[in-house]
Amino acid sequence: MSKTPPEVIVATIAFIIFWLFFVAMIWLVGQRWERLRAFRARMIAQWRPALALTAIYLVSNILAGRSPVNPYALAIFCQVLIGLALARGIAAYEPLTVARSLWQRERIARHLALFVVIGVIAGIIGLLIGSVGMGIARSIFHEVNRTREAAQAFSVDKAQAFFLFLSGAGIAEETTYRLVALSFVWALTGRRWLAILVSALVFAAYHLTPLDGMYLTFLKFPISQFLATTLIGIVWGYVFVKRGYETAVLSHTLSNWIAVLLFM
Repeated sequence: MSKTPPEVIVATIAFIIFWLFFVAMIWLVGQRWERLRAFRARMIAQWRPALALTAIYLVSNILAGRSPVNPYALAIFCQVLIGLALARGIAAYEPLTVARSLWQRERIARHLALFVVIGVIAGIIGLLIGSVGMGIARSIFHEVNRTREAAQAFSVDKAQAFFLFLSGAGIAEETTYRLVALSFVWALTGRRWLAILVSALVFAAYHLTPLDGMYLTFLKFPISQFLATTLIGIVWGYVFVKRGYETAVLSHTLSNWIAVLLFM
């Protein structure tokens, strides 16, 4: 595997520190500031699902052939605490529909079937929309898609690639840009479509920064990458709003994995 650029390492460390600091500040300030106290209590109440999702993230990394020691898991834990607190503050919305059905033993088979079927369908739709969007943007701006060249540097087989995408594209990205960012805008404005669009734009912009390990590749065709990824982000945002976090994670994971199975 190619060497990680130093700026990617620095950005990742800063990202982890930011989320640890953010949770610590909510914990401390919420003890004294009444307006933050309810959110603090709701955040603390999410520690079990946050721990479970962090464990899934770490196991996925191990199955992808990566080290079991991964400091980024701290950022995942902190973001899930905040994201679930935000999402569960939105009226009539449940971000973990599958987990809730399992916990309450309510229509488990139906929820699992919808989880898989919608995840597969949305994954294919996301792949198609991203491909079409990329093709149209490239034809207009005359950029060359270098994604396949960069992907060849990954030394994982196709089975490991699924777990690599589950931990990265699935859990890590959907936690940041749907569970946290989309939920924040939705809770703040009460407008779902505005939240979907804003989170998609932030998601697209992230791919052109050192927070994404492939950003140097994406900067070789930035306009096409930004436009195509915004369209894909809208798909994941819609899935998140309609079916919850788990289905968004699965569909995002499958979209990337299917591309590997078909084209790489």
